[in-house]
Amino acid sequence: MAKKLDEPQERGDFFKSLGTLFAGFVANRIEDTVTGLGPTLLRPPGALDEFEFLVKCTRCDKCIRACPENAVIKAPPTMGLALKTPYIDPRSIPCFLCTTLPCVAECEDEALVWPRLTRADGTVLEGAKAVRMGTARVKPGLCVTWGTLDREPRACRICVDRCPYPEEAIWISAPAEGASIGHPVVSADACTGCGLCVFSCPSEPTAIIVEPRRD
Repeated sequence: MAKKLDEPQERGDFFKSLGTLFAGFVANRIEDTVTGLGPTLLRPPGALDEFEFLVKCTRCDKCIRACPENAVIKAPPTMGLALKTPYIDPRSIPCFLCTTLPCVAECEDEALVWPRLTRADGTVLEGAKAVRMGTARVKPGLCVTWGTLDREPRACRICVDRCPYPEEAIWISAPAEGASIGHPVVSADACTGCGLCVFSCPSEPTAIIVEPRRD
């Protein structure tokens, strides 16, 4: 039976336990170092955690060729260890969340896997709705629904209208007391990170970004 470090144990058992803890610490440090060497990229649907993704992805380009919208592109040399791995730049072309997710189907390396998600209430989601590439974040200083010294606030709901799951993943809040215009609100639990809101945002630079998932 396994013993805790604070329990009486033989010298060999003690060093074995200590070695296991040290190995785990080193593995975590290596993972943090590897995933932190390059910029954070928005991976295609179904991507594994970043470290495992970098290990399993063979840079075969099959997911890139499978995307019907040409949204999946190849990381350039400036991306460090992520060189030639697939990613998405939603301001250029977002993920349109194809029903069959052909990028996942073409990945024989299993760096991309069929999305399956169990919510806190026990609801099980699969496919496009279970995709969690990242989470959208609104920048109030750039969003036109907030006023600044240089402009008056104005109503806008383009990000909501372009979202594949409007009123669930993103919606416009009720105006605050004394205000006439509400603002975009993102649900981290429902947002797929597809980037359609980023692509459609009329502000320049964009007032909404997707922060890639980093587990």
